[in-house]
Amino acid sequence: MKKSLIFLAFLIFFNGSFFNPTLDTENIKLDLKRLDNEKILIEWSVNFDIYDDIVLQISHDNNLETIQLDSPDGQLELCCYPDYVRVTVSVFVTDFEDITGPDCPAEQCKKIVEMEYINQKLLKIIPPPTTTSTTTTTTTSTTTTTLPPPLIEETDFLNIEITNELITSIPLFEDVDLTDQEKNSIAVIVSTGIIILFYFVLLLQEWFNKIISANNIKWFSKNRNIKGSKKLFNFIKITFVLLSTAFLIGFVEEGADLALDLENLAIFVAALIGLLSVTLFYEGTEGFIESKVFKQKVKIKWAPQAIFFAGISTLAFIYFEMPIGFIFGFFATAYISGKRNTAKLSPKFYSTIVLSLGGFGFFYLTSIPFISDSTVLTAIAALSYLMCLEGVLFKSLPGGGNELFESLNDSKGIFKIFPLISFIFGLWLFIRILIVPPDSEFANMQQDLLSMGSFSLTFALGLIGYILTILILGIFIKVKGKK
Repeated sequence: MKKSLIFLAFLIFFNGSFFNPTLDTENIKLDLKRLDNEKILIEWSVNFDIYDDIVLQISHDNNLETIQLDSPDGQLELCCYPDYVRVTVSVFVTDFEDITGPDCPAEQCKKIVEMEYINQKLLKIIPPPTTTSTTTTTTTSTTTTTLPPPLIEETDFLNIEITNELITSIPLFEDVDLTDQEKNSIAVIVSTGIIILFYFVLLLQEWFNKIISANNIKWFSKNRNIKGSKKLFNFIKITFVLLSTAFLIGFVEEGADLALDLENLAIFVAALIGLLSVTLFYEGTEGFIESKVFKQKVKIKWAPQAIFFAGISTLAFIYFEMPIGFIFGFFATAYISGKRNTAKLSPKFYSTIVLSLGGFGFFYLTSIPFISDSTVLTAIAALSYLMCLEGVLFKSLPGGGNELFESLNDSKGIFKIFPLISFIFGLWLFIRILIVPPDSEFANMQQDLLSMGSFSLTFALGLIGYILTILILGIFIKVKGKK
């Protein structure tokens, strides 16, 4: 008996078995996600009736943090983890296993079996933040230990850690919730359709501008040639055109109000500089090439009907309290008088390229500290690149300014490919900057519409009414007007 007891004790003391960790996603639930910038939320649930310890390990930036958990269920909000984060929940279970057979010389032999069950999650890296913040983390855990168990080593090629930013940024199945009611809701679909309607209005606006500037109707006086006026009166007209247009853009399209304060002044200045930039980059480039290279006469005219329709749209914006505004028409247009032979490469190609590069230039300026540190300079650069990139698209497309087809018809042979290249480049900038980013103009407009509830449908009806009005008036002016 004494011999048996001694041998039993020997087995218990020396013959404990240690196994490699076992992945158990069924009994160990683990959820890991980012909250705000560098904050992460860890949620766990352990379904073991008997266990020795539950340990939480956080591996990041070649560091290992260990927390002993007192509860099988809970959550922790921690900071700060901008890089890749690997979280492991380990459950340690000790059991006794009977030994039978010739290896057991005693009546009863047992050995200690220590098992470790785990579940792991990896959180992707985030772009470096522009500002650094320090946050004090509080947790619900009451007991911590500073004795970290060894980090789990990957044992085969299929489980090596991959840190490539391109690969890790690809969303996985578990990252995309196809059952998300918010993202699948009819509201998102409707808001997206409304934004498409809004962009369609901007497209038709360019078409309408072209019609009212190229045609006269008897209700309005004839277009006046600015160049033919006295210099002082000419200066007054141009100044009035620019200031009025900038005011309407800032008030209707950019959300300024009539209060005399510095913020509204900044928006007005930003709209004025953006308008001057678009006009200079596009009309200025084309007019310069037509005048200097092709020896054409370039005139600047203003159309009273444009002022009338811009005023009507502004009053409608105020009366119906529309959340997103737009204006009808510019007050001045550059005319190229005379006819010439088809160019080898249309001047409109250069104007499109210059407008695209100008838009990207203003976009790049927002990254320069001198600009980004000033709210006013940032607003100027942001509004300018927005007007430039939208101008490239809406001036080029059929149904809008139709400048792309005009540029193709004005180019010869193989050179016709260059207007297409310039348009594709501008279209890529428009989509990449204004549509794709999570905080893009498209995304912000969608959030605004979602916050309006049922009023967004009223706004959609207003857009449809605007579209029909533009089409009817444009066709009428085109048929009845005098060129």
